Amino acid sequence: MNATPPNPSRALRLFAAAVKWSLWLLLAAALLLALAWGALHEFIVPRIGDLRPALEMRASRVLGVPVRIGAISARSEGLIPSVVLRDVVLLDAQGRAALTLPLVIGAVSPRSLWNLGFEQLYIEGPRLDIRRTADGRVFVAGLDFSRTSDNEGRAADWFFSQAEFIIQGGWLQWTDEQRGAPPLVLSQVDFVARNAARRHLLRLDATPPATWGQRFSLAGVFRQPLLTHRAGQWQQWSGEMHADFTAVDLSQLRRQADLGIDIAQGQGRLRAWADLERGQVVGATADVVLRDVSATLGAKLEPLALQSVSGRLGGRRLAGGFEFHTQELQFVTQDGQRWPGGNVALSWTGAEGLAAAQGELRADMLDLGALSQIASRLPLGAPTHAALQAYAPRGLVERVQARWQGPLEKPEKYEARGRATRLEVAARPDPAGHAGTPGVRGATVDFDLTQAGGKARLALAQGALEFPGVFEEPVLPLDMLNADLQWQVDGEQLSLSVNNARFSNADASGEAQANWRTGNPRKQPGASRFPGTLDLTGSLSRADGTRVWRYLPLGVPKEARDYVHEAVEAGHATSAKFRVRGDLRQFPFPENKGGEFLISAQVRDVTYAYVPRGISRGGAPWPAFADVDAELVFRGNGMQVKDVKGRVLGLPRLQVQADAQIPDFHKSQVQVQGRITGPLADALTVVATTPVAGMTNNALARATGTGNAETSLRLVLPLHEMARSQVQGTVTLAGNDVQISPDTPVLSRSRGAVQFSDRGFQLVNVQARALGGDVRLEGGTRSMPGESAPVVQFRGQGTATAEGLRAAGEMGFLSRIARDFTGSTNYNLGLLFRRGTPEVQVTSSLQGLGINLPAPLNKPAEAPLPLRYETALTREALAPGARLQEQLSVEIGRVAAVHFVRDVAGAEAQVLRGSIAVGLPPGEAVTLPTEGVLASVQLGRFDVDAWQDALARVAGSDAARGGGGGSALRTDASAGAGYLPTMIALRAKELAIEGRQLHNVVVGGSRDGRVWRANVDADELSGYLEYRQPQNLGAGRLYARLARLNVAASAASDVESLLEQQASSIPTLDVVVDDFELKGRKLGRLEIDAVNRGPGVVAREGGVREWRLNRLALTMPEASFSASGNWAAVGAQAAAGARQPAGPEPRRTSMKFRFDIADAGQALGRFGMNGVVRRGRGQMEGTVSWLGSPLAFDYPSLTGSFRVNVENGQFLKADPGLAKLLSVLSLQSLPRRLSLDFRDVFSQGFAFDFVRGDITIDQGIAATNNLQMKGVNAAVLMEGRADLARETQDLKVVVVPEINAGTASLVATAINPAIGLGTFLAQMFLREPLMKAATQEFHVDGTWADPRVTKVERTPATSTSGAGGEAPAR
Repeated sequence: MNATPPNPSRALRLFAAAVKWSLWLLLAAALLLALAWGALHEFIVPRIGDLRPALEMRASRVLGVPVRIGAISARSEGLIPSVVLRDVVLLDAQGRAALTLPLVIGAVSPRSLWNLGFEQLYIEGPRLDIRRTADGRVFVAGLDFSRTSDNEGRAADWFFSQAEFIIQGGWLQWTDEQRGAPPLVLSQVDFVARNAARRHLLRLDATPPATWGQRFSLAGVFRQPLLTHRAGQWQQWSGEMHADFTAVDLSQLRRQADLGIDIAQGQGRLRAWADLERGQVVGATADVVLRDVSATLGAKLEPLALQSVSGRLGGRRLAGGFEFHTQELQFVTQDGQRWPGGNVALSWTGAEGLAAAQGELRADMLDLGALSQIASRLPLGAPTHAALQAYAPRGLVERVQARWQGPLEKPEKYEARGRATRLEVAARPDPAGHAGTPGVRGATVDFDLTQAGGKARLALAQGALEFPGVFEEPVLPLDMLNADLQWQVDGEQLSLSVNNARFSNADASGEAQANWRTGNPRKQPGASRFPGTLDLTGSLSRADGTRVWRYLPLGVPKEARDYVHEAVEAGHATSAKFRVRGDLRQFPFPENKGGEFLISAQVRDVTYAYVPRGISRGGAPWPAFADVDAELVFRGNGMQVKDVKGRVLGLPRLQVQADAQIPDFHKSQVQVQGRITGPLADALTVVATTPVAGMTNNALARATGTGNAETSLRLVLPLHEMARSQVQGTVTLAGNDVQISPDTPVLSRSRGAVQFSDRGFQLVNVQARALGGDVRLEGGTRSMPGESAPVVQFRGQGTATAEGLRAAGEMGFLSRIARDFTGSTNYNLGLLFRRGTPEVQVTSSLQGLGINLPAPLNKPAEAPLPLRYETALTREALAPGARLQEQLSVEIGRVAAVHFVRDVAGAEAQVLRGSIAVGLPPGEAVTLPTEGVLASVQLGRFDVDAWQDALARVAGSDAARGGGGGSALRTDASAGAGYLPTMIALRAKELAIEGRQLHNVVVGGSRDGRVWRANVDADELSGYLEYRQPQNLGAGRLYARLARLNVAASAASDVESLLEQQASSIPTLDVVVDDFELKGRKLGRLEIDAVNRGPGVVAREGGVREWRLNRLALTMPEASFSASGNWAAVGAQAAAGARQPAGPEPRRTSMKFRFDIADAGQALGRFGMNGVVRRGRGQMEGTVSWLGSPLAFDYPSLTGSFRVNVENGQFLKADPGLAKLLSVLSLQSLPRRLSLDFRDVFSQGFAFDFVRGDITIDQGIAATNNLQMKGVNAAVLMEGRADLARETQDLKVVVVPEINAGTASLVATAINPAIGLGTFLAQMFLREPLMKAATQEFHVDGTWADPRVTKVERTPATSTSGAGGEAPAR
């Protein structure tokens, strides 16, 4: 059976009906749409051009701006038609073309038609103007996109309702009237906008002007809110934006957009992403690679200038806060500071309700130096800027993590941990002058801290700590420092613990522990929190003593610190301990009250200037101690140098044991007490070079001594007032040799003590030996009337011996004169020091002392002769600052008185003026001249030679008279020459000088430097003399103009001997004597001009050493003799540059002479040969030389030649028959030996017309081969030789009678010495045969005293041989 179908329910039936009608309606709508789409293609598209005006009006109404369409056409391609618009222009409110569209293609669809728009709108090459007006409205192509416009944003709604909007090759100009910026033109603009129901995709690619950079791209994806019904309300959108600028000039960008910062310059690449919510940027990320960036990040900030910057920056806005981060951010500042590329993440949430503000920071690789450098240019706030500027942090934070609650400048809670390397934090001085905030350099710190405290591990290498207000030099360089730090914060109370601290630097190395806390005013009324309480202990294993001052805190007064600085000049400490405990307000805890301050160190090899030069105020320094081993202690408010053992600096033989201390730094008084042992000479050096010299009026400034001595010393030296120093000391003498000054006697084997203080010194029981005998001394510092300051005065009594005086070279001329003393005598001594110069007074009767000086100063030992020797400063020299001058006086009875005024300011006394009186009668005296030295001598006999020796000894010359040619007159260069007289008045009955005796002598002379001048009158001479002393190696110069000079035979021998012995000292001679007498023979006028060319002249001018005779002339009525030559060392030409021999050297005299004879007979008579020749005139001329002086012929060495020619004379008293022939040549005295005597040949004398011939001399042998004498009836021809030394002869004499005129002419012919006598006779006999028969020949030999004359018989053989032969041999 079939089931009955169920009846549908009423609801089902209603639903079925609704579906049915919906289908019919849908079918009807489709039919209508098909009809409309068909109508569009058939009726509207072909006739679209006719609708242009209507479309312009419709577009103007929809867009709200006037629209102009140049042409319109439509195409049907498939189901969707497209519309092509050309030359479309949109005008702004002022009628300006805001948008020009050359070509617009719009594709429509039913949906777009429904919305009165396009499915796709394509625009090619548009020219678009975007403008922001001064009131902030934005117009795009004249369309107002602001919600406040009249069209209420319909243009924006229409634009963002289009499905797709494409622009290609466009041109865009942005004008910002509100910013007043110049228009920005973008070319080649490509733009795509795709709009969905609530989603919008935008992209813009454009090319900016060349100054902006390269082509860029902007893209964005935005979402509308769900309930938004207006597509153009972009202010409600959310989404993301992206910008990519491959090359951009940020300085151009800031002109067109408000970036929040002022970018003055910067070029590079920029990529950025921004998050927007409801039209506002809530976050952004940017990748930058920029260079030459300069940006101002906030008002009142300096520009941030970077060479380069790269990395990523990002941030987000939070509700009440923000987030900021960087990733691989690197930059280089203009100063070269490099940020290494760290990462930073910072978040901050402000306070809201009961929730406090809080923040968190995470960072790594933060370069604090770079951050500090640019911090003032970042918007970090004034407190942060101030902190960064004050602390100037440097270094690298490798990692840090921090959280805090509350305001950043004053957080309520915080915690931080991290690590920093190469950390530098500047110290901050305290404005009140207390200890400031420490600083650090080169530290590595691992830290973990909270608001209640923290801990840190500090490691420092090649760094420094800085403690302002603690040390004078606040920066402490450190090679190494390791320490563990812990601190606690309890409200206002702070505490710090430093454990396991180990440190080392160039000054010291050691370890320390410290605890510090602030003061607690609540528990200690009147106390302050700072500088707090410190408990510091430590030790040093090594320390530089010269740097101890550097670690003394400022609590030690500056005078004390400066003292330690200057006092310790060298040294080191082997071990040291230090402790500071107590309230630092009471530092350095005097007498350990309120705390403890102690530094103790064992120091070695210290140079300790217990009175530093810096506090000596420029005066003489106290000697430093060297190589000191001691203990250096700083305790409380004072210091000590204990158990000092060392030496005196610069005087290593002086050993020191001492203690020094400054009991109270605030009084700064150095107290030194010690003992110095060692050589007395070194101890006297200390006295002479320290303030003790001033305390003793420089009495010991030039003192010397031998042997060892001990000096005890106690000093109290106020550092701030050295003038009030107190000194006490004693020098103990134990057999020492002491000399107070170089010109005072040596006190040998001295015993006693010298006590000195800042008020002076005294001699206590001083005994010694001086001048060969015992002496007792007393005295010291005394007050004298008329003296503003105390003077030093000694008195003594003793005995002096001749030997002691001679040994006392310091006594000057007295010790030298004492060479002629014998015996001993008593004396009284007075020694006074004024202006540091000794004044000596010695008195004695000289009884017991024999004096062997030249008369009148000689005496036997038993005879008394009162002596007074005194030196005293002149009255003018006593004035402060005046030049030191003294008067030296020596009075010897009534025999002699000597007074000299000397300048003693230099190293050696210089005579200024003086007087010498010897032998003056009672009542006469010599007045001290204003300058020079005046001498007046009146004696019966005055031995100049003996007094020259005496004066030489006074002047300091050790040369004996005649030794080396020296005398007192030759030592002008020595200081002793000042004692020689410059004016002389001498009267003597007998004067002995240079071995000669002058009688009835009166001399008036003067000396001007090296020039002596005198007018002399005596029995032996009269005239003017001037002698210029030699300089250096010269020989001096004698200038004489004498009216008469008589040289006796004995005196002539002395002259010859003097010349031989003192050749080098013979002066240059310029002598003229009007009446010269030699050995009793008057020789007329004498002229001598000679120069001694000694070693000095040769060295200066070259040549040879010689005594050059420029001119020697004797002028008398009968004849005149002139000569020139030299007297030089043998071989001088070869040895011109050779060194001068030490002893006498042989010399040779060479002379060229001419003897002009007016009357030979009278001339020979003047030389003592009367009656030898009558009349005769002529000359002799030649050259001769001999070994020896010019006045001492040496016959064996005589060499030379000369020619004789005498006419019209007669040999007298010749024996008849030619019995004898006397000497042909006699050279014993020049005139006689050059004469011819034929008295033994012709009994009645031989009258001659002439005598002529040539004579040669070789080693004392005179020879001739052409001597001719022609008489009235005969001629004498002669040849042969004569030995001048042996006085022998060997002559051939030929007598030729005058037969006729021819014979006479032949005989008168001169014989050429080249052919000789024999050849001449042979030629003559050939011409005159008769002459041969009448000629007679003689042979003369034997001695001159007894000549033997033998007639030679003539034979043919003999005559032939004789004619051409030579003289027979001897």
